[in-house]
Amino acid sequence: MFKAIDYICFMQICWNCNIGLPDEAKYCFNCGVEQDQQLIQEDTSFKLPSDIEQQLTEDFFVALQEQLAEEQDVQLFETYREKVYESGFRDILKRKIQQLIEQLKELEENNSLSEVVILGLRDRVFFDLLDYFIIHFCKDLNVVALPEVILKYQDVNWSDINLFTMVMDYLDFDSEDELVYTDFLKMPVEKIKNAGKFFLFPEKEEKILFICDQSAFGSCKEGFALTDQALYWKAYLEKAKVVHYNNIRLLEKEKDWITINGFFFNVSRNINVKLLKLLRKINQLGIRE
Repeated sequence: MFKAIDYICFMQICWNCNIGLPDEAKYCFNCGVEQDQQLIQEDTSFKLPSDIEQQLTEDFFVALQEQLAEEQDVQLFETYREKVYESGFRDILKRKIQQLIEQLKELEENNSLSEVVILGLRDRVFFDLLDYFIIHFCKDLNVVALPEVILKYQDVNWSDINLFTMVMDYLDFDSEDELVYTDFLKMPVEKIKNAGKFFLFPEKEEKILFICDQSAFGSCKEGFALTDQALYWKAYLEKAKVVHYNNIRLLEKEKDWITINGFFFNVSRNINVKLLKLLRKINQLGIRE
């Protein structure tokens, strides 16, 4: 079995097809093109094991268990596992893995195969496949309700999306209790001033997508906001933070909160999970300034 799926952030962009890649990737697992010329000497004589289909299937269930631990109730793992076979998703999984193996065989024939390439391509396939299974087939099991509309962002390019629409689709504020402003003409002026004073410091060319007031008394001195370039936020008794999308390095789920590049972020379990998924999707799409 290959190492368990690790939701690392993509730190480089393929110069040929603009797909986000892990920092250590020497070949693009989308188009197969070599990346850093200094890394061309890598041993590419790696051969696919004879039981590759079984290994990838086992890897999928490891990845499923990890994603449930992060997003849902991992104690229901066996029930989710049974759902793979009961729901008909098993056939989809088998077909996707066979397609993946065909891609890997092509790279093997071109002497462009390495374990890093296998892991990168596998994780990219699982990234969308896990969401499709959990969201589409497991609504009755999910603790955090995830909007099915976000599945439309699978297999799209950054240039094909409307970022505001995608953000609203992922965060699904209509199903939450958060106080969110998207029409700033209707937002109280004092709140706008406080947001700008305490945590929201965009550059002149940045477009603000929304502002969420997280303050106890509705002052908007704490909260979070997304622009077309970055996430800004301030928690109670914490300093203001900002992380630009093209500088996301590490996204992790902790106990009841998440960390973004090591910085604490917490709104609610639902928002935390949905924001984590949104940032990973933005990262996967490979935003470039």
